[in-house]
Formats: sequence, C-alpha cells, structure tokens
Amino acid sequence: MRNLWRKTLLGAGMAVAALLVGSPGSASTQVAFNGTFQNISARTTDFRQADGNTFISQTVQVVYAGDLSGSVVEHIDLVIHPDGSLNFNGADVCACTLAGTGRSGTLVLPFSGTGDASGAASGRFTIKGVGSLANLHGVGTFQSSNGGSSGPFSGVYHFDP
Repeated sequence: MRNLWRKTLLGAGMAVAALLVGSPGSASTQVAFNGTFQNISARTTDFRQADGNTFISQTVQVVYAGDLSGSVVEHIDLVIHPDGSLNFNGADVCACTLAGTGRSGTLVLPFSGTGDASGAASGRFTIKGVGSLANLHGVGTFQSSNGGSSGPFSGVYHFDP
C-alpha cells in the first residue's frame, strides 16, 4: 500500500511537471503588456435591491491606451453590500491594436474583482482573441482608486501556433 501511494504521488508529480513545461512549440513566448483604461460613459440596464445589497448591471463605453489600445464595450454586473464593499464581474469586448505587433482585431476580456467603500477596486481578467486574433490568449490584473472609472492594467499574452 505504501509503494502504491508513492507511485501515485510520483505519477501525479510527473503529470503536473509535464503540464508546466508543455510541449515544445506549443505557444509563442509570452509578451508583457501595460496600459490604462478610462470609462467614458455608462448606461444602467438593471437595478434592484434585496437584503441590503444593491445589484446593478451596466453597459459601459471604455477606452484602453497603452500596449493594448482601442475602444471597448463593457458589460458589468455589480453587487454593492451594506458595508460599502462590492464585487463585480463582466466582460470587455475591445476593437484593439497590439503595440509593436502590427496586429489588430477583437479581444474578449472576461473579468472579476472586488472593491471597498473608499472607491478602491481591483481584479483579474483573461484575454481571448476573436477573428484575426483567434490564436491570442492572455491574463492580467487591473486596479482603480476612483471607483473603477480609470486605472492601470497589466499582464501577459501569447499567440498559439
């Protein structure tokens, strides 16, 4: 029984190592990026309250500047709790240009995050290219100190072969 446990751990360790290393040529080198976002306008599409929480859905017009630049349509769902803290999730759809690559196209960036009563917010997002950028994938983080209306973002992306 003891040897079976060791073999299972060894096999699991080898599987994890294989996933981390990946197969040669499976993706291009990761490229770091930085940028900023600025909300231009917002339209509330749903608003309700329950148990002291406020639920808001919005469509927001956003502009990205930096290594990822372009105009963005964002759909976001927020939950504001009685203590002023909040959590949110949504997705950005960007008609983006990637600096230094000569490539542009549509990116979809699902995101989620949290905030507090001071107006500070932060979160994570993933990137998936569509159409001419269908082989682009990435991850990143963002933050804001002014209620989420603007701030920096950064991350890494790569192109699948």
